Amino acid sequence: RWLDLMAAVNVFIGELNTSPQDEFMSLVTYNSTARIEVDLTNNYASIPTALDAYTQALDAGGTNIHAGIAEGLNTLADPSFARIYAAKVVIVMTDGNRNVGPNPRYIAATAFDDGITVFTVTFSNDANQSSMFTVADEGGGKHFFAATSSDLANVFRDIAKSLPTLLTR
Repeated sequence: RWLDLMAAVNVFIGELNTSPQDEFMSLVTYNSTARIEVDLTNNYASIPTALDAYTQALDAGGTNIHAGIAEGLNTLADPSFARIYAAKVVIVMTDGNRNVGPNPRYIAATAFDDGITVFTVTFSNDANQSSMFTVADEGGGKHFFAATSSDLANVFRDIAKSLPTLLTR
């Protein structure tokens, strides 16, 4: 599943590369805690590089979805990187089986109140789709379930294509 996620992230980056806008992206990883791997950047090559460290040595642990979303929100709020008028989106990739931390639906609702949309993606037959549907709903986004690696790539492509674009004259 990890390699399928890496491939899907590359599809997402490919879509961002076709955008007429200068899109920024960050990467947060989480297990029992969360960590900002890459601050907001338009250097997309840094994202797969950061993920590749986990390919070499996967860091297992709990599933603290709340912490992952919270750190994602922190990257979007950092005034040294974030653009105030940009559309802000968090995409949460998870099995949805939270076993550490608060219920993530509350941080998703906070994100939505702050104008940030939260999408959730699950990719496992054991995924808690119901919980992730609720998180996405509270975050004003949509939940996606991918049954296969090609489904996962299509989900990331569809999310990238659906991101709002701000046009100015």
